[in-house]
Amino acid sequence: MGQKNGFDPNDPIGNLIKARDATLDAWAKAMIDLVNTETFARWVGATLDSYLIASAPLQNLINTSMKTSLARLNLPSREELTTLARRVTNIEMRLDDIEIKLDQLAHALRTQTPVIVEMLAEQLEQNKQEGVELNGMEQRLAALDHKADQMLQLIERLQQAALEPVDASQKRRKAPRPAPPDPEPPTPEEVKEDHAIEGF
Repeated sequence: MGQKNGFDPNDPIGNLIKARDATLDAWAKAMIDLVNTETFARWVGATLDSYLIASAPLQNLINTSMKTSLARLNLPSREELTTLARRVTNIEMRLDDIEIKLDQLAHALRTQTPVIVEMLAEQLEQNKQEGVELNGMEQRLAALDHKADQMLQLIERLQQAALEPVDASQKRRKAPRPAPPDPEPPTPEEVKEDHAIEGF
């Protein structure tokens, strides 16, 4: 019977261990049931609130005294250390971002370098071809300028040749006609003949 119930009179230490385990299990179940109740949660909340309210003046006094003591000892306060830690964290995050971007840039440069070199080579070849074409165009333009100068000179000569007869005719028109000579006085013989004619 005793062995069926878990009690062995020949093993007192084992019986004590079993009794301890049973007691702990009972207490654990009881505490779990107690903690999971809403009443216990309210009681814990009220206790914490009262503790915080009661300890607030003391905590403020401790903080003020600590700040004063740290300032006199030229040591940073908790707030300053917290601010410094935040700044260091932000700097670390930015450095990580910069490192990632640099890695991406290096990878992009490694992958794009052959393409860039090829594009530059094509651009140089195109520039050379354009330079040859520009030289040819400059020569053609120089020839056209020379021909244009020759044509302008020919036109000026033609204009001068066309204006010369006009100028000569204008000079002829503008030249004053010679005045008729004054009549010579009649001789005595001519006067006698005129009188004789009048007598008839």
